[in-house]
Amino acid sequence: MADRNNPEFLSSSTIKGDKIVNESGDDLGKIEELMIDLRDGRLAYVVMSFGGFLGLGDKLFAIPWQAFRLKLHDHAFILDIPKDVLEKAEGFDKDNWPITSREWVSTVYSYYGYQPYWQLRVPEEVESQRMARTRGTSSERENPDFLSADTLKGDKVVDKSGKDTGKIEEFMIDLQDGKVGYVVVSHGGFLGIGNKLFALPWEALSLRLHEHAFALNVSNETFDKAEGFGKDNWPLTREELSRTYSYYGYQPYWQIGVATQAAGVSAAMPVEGEPERMARMEREGQVPLVGAEEERKTQQERERLEELRRTQEEKISQLEKQQMKAQKQVDAERERLMRLEKERIEAERQAQAEKQRLAQLEKELQEARRQEKMEAVARLEEELRSVQVQEGTRRDRLAQLERECTEAQRQAETERQRLAQLERERTEVESQAETERQRLAQLERERVEAETLTQTRVMAGREMPDFLSASTIKTDRVVNAAGEDLGRIEELIIDLENGKIAYAVLSFGGFLGMADKFFAIPWQAFTLRPHEHAFLLDIPRDVLEKAEGFDKDNWPLTREELSRTYTYYGYQPYWQTGVATGMPRETQPQRTTRTQSERPLGTAEELIARQEKERIEKLEKTETDEGRLEQLERDKEIAERRERKYH
Repeated sequence: MADRNNPEFLSSSTIKGDKIVNESGDDLGKIEELMIDLRDGRLAYVVMSFGGFLGLGDKLFAIPWQAFRLKLHDHAFILDIPKDVLEKAEGFDKDNWPITSREWVSTVYSYYGYQPYWQLRVPEEVESQRMARTRGTSSERENPDFLSADTLKGDKVVDKSGKDTGKIEEFMIDLQDGKVGYVVVSHGGFLGIGNKLFALPWEALSLRLHEHAFALNVSNETFDKAEGFGKDNWPLTREELSRTYSYYGYQPYWQIGVATQAAGVSAAMPVEGEPERMARMEREGQVPLVGAEEERKTQQERERLEELRRTQEEKISQLEKQQMKAQKQVDAERERLMRLEKERIEAERQAQAEKQRLAQLEKELQEARRQEKMEAVARLEEELRSVQVQEGTRRDRLAQLERECTEAQRQAETERQRLAQLERERTEVESQAETERQRLAQLERERVEAETLTQTRVMAGREMPDFLSASTIKTDRVVNAAGEDLGRIEELIIDLENGKIAYAVLSFGGFLGMADKFFAIPWQAFTLRPHEHAFLLDIPRDVLEKAEGFDKDNWPLTREELSRTYTYYGYQPYWQTGVATGMPRETQPQRTTRTQSERPLGTAEELIARQEKERIEKLEKTETDEGRLEQLERDKEIAERRERKYH
C-alpha cells in the first residue's frame, strides 16, 4: 500500500545518481539522466553509465525504463538484462549524444526485447495532436523528441499572454509506469520570497522549446486559486494526486484504458486553433541570444572554480600525506612503546633473578662465616658488593625505562589526537571540494547550453572597449614591464564626491615578500592590456619594495590618507588637478589606457614638488624629535624623486 514510506512518485533529482545492480547484487553503474518524451510526458529511457563493469566505463547507454526494478530503501535499481546482451550493447560518448528521435529509441527498445510504448494502439488523431504540440518543420536537432529532466528544470512558466508566472522546480516520476506523474511549479510570493509549490499535470503545460518556457493551458484565475503544498509535504500517492487532476479538469492517466495510457492522453487538453498554433510555432522559432558579457563572466567563474578545485585537491593531497606521515609516526611510537615495555619486563625479570641470587649469596656468606672460611667469606663479600652495584645500576635503568615509557605513551596520545584532527580537516576539505565540483559541473552544463543557443548569433565586438565593469576588472592580474606577475586587483575604490576611481587595491601575491598586505595604487599608474585580462604597472621595483601597505581591516578611507599614497608614487591627487594650480583640464593625467610616455609633464606638478621639498627642508631645521626627523627625511626623498621626474 502506498504511503510516505512507500511512495508511488519520486522526483527526477532523487532518482538521478542512484546505483544500478544486477540480480546477484553486483554494482553495474549509476543513473546519469532521465530522458522525458516531450509529446506525452513519459519517461522514455534512462541514461546509464556502467562504471567500469564489462570494461564499458567510458560510455553511456540508453536503457528502457521497463528494464529496471526499484529497491526503494536501498537507493538502487535492479537491471534485469542478461550479461551477454549488455556486453554487445551499443553505447555513445558523453560528449556526443545521438539525435534521440523516436526511430532511434525504437531500435534501443527492440534490442533489449521491449515494445516501444507509443506503438501500443495509440489513436492516430491523438498522436497527431501531440506531435503538433511540440514539433515544427525544423530539424530533429532543433526540435528533439526527448530532453533530459535536468535540461527542462528551471524553465519559466508563462500564462497565455506570455507573462511570467513561475518556473519548473521538479518532475515527479510515476514508479509504476514511468510517466511524469506531475510537474512541480513554484508560483506566487514577491521577488522569489514566499513562493509556494504547485502540482500540475503534464497535459496542463505546452512546451515552448526555443523560449525555454512552458505555457499554462489553464486560466490564471484557476491557477491562482489552486491549493499548493509545502516543501516537506509533496503528493506521493496517486490518491493525493487524483484531486489535483480533477481540479484542473483532467482525467488521471492511470484511470484511462491501457492503450490510451501507453501513449499518454492529450484529448483532455484544450485544442489549439490553427492561428494560435502558428503563432506559438513562430514564437518557438526565436532563439534568445546570450550576451558576450554573460558568456565571459561564465568563463571567468568556471576558471575560478577550476582553480579552486585544483587548490582544494592539492590541499587534500597534502592533508593525506600529513595523515600518512602522522600515522607512520604513531605506528613508530607504538612499536617503540612495545619495545620499551618488553625491555622493562626483561629488566624486572633480571632484577628478580638478581634478588634471588643475592639472597642465595647471603646464605652462602652466613654459611662461610659459620664455617670460618675467611677466604671464601672475602670472595663472597666482594661478589656481594659487585651484585649490589649491578642491582643499583639495573634499578636506575628500570626507572629510566619507566619514564621513557610514560613519555612515549604521552606522545602517542598527542599523535592520535593530531591524526584525528587531520582526519576531520581532510573530511571537511573533501566535502567542500565535492560541493565545488558539483557547482563546476553545473556551470559546465550551462556553458554547453549557452554555446548551443548562440550558434546562429553574429557577434560584434570592439578591440578596445571604452568602458569595463568593476567586476570584470577585479581579479585581473597585474604585471610589470618585464612581464613578471606581480599579483592581482582585489578591489576598485570609488570617490563618493565625484565618482572617480580613487585607487585600485593590489595584492602582490608573494612578489617582493609582501603577500600579507594590500597596497593602494593610483589608477593612473596602470596601463590596460585588454586581450590578456591584465594591467601593466609601470612603477620601479625599489619604489614598490619601500611602499607602505595596509591590512584588510585598515583601508585608506579619506583623501588626507590617500594624498600620501599619490605623493609617494609621484602622482598629483586628482582632486587637486585643475583646482589649486589652475591647470587646464587637458593637462591632467589621462585615463589608464594611455601609456606612461603620453602622460603630461606640466609645470604645475613640478612647482608643487619643489614647494613640498622646500617646506620639508624648513621643517628639518626646526624639528628636534628623532622619529619626526626620520619621517621628514623619507618625505624629502619622495619630493626629490617627484622633482626629478620632470627633468
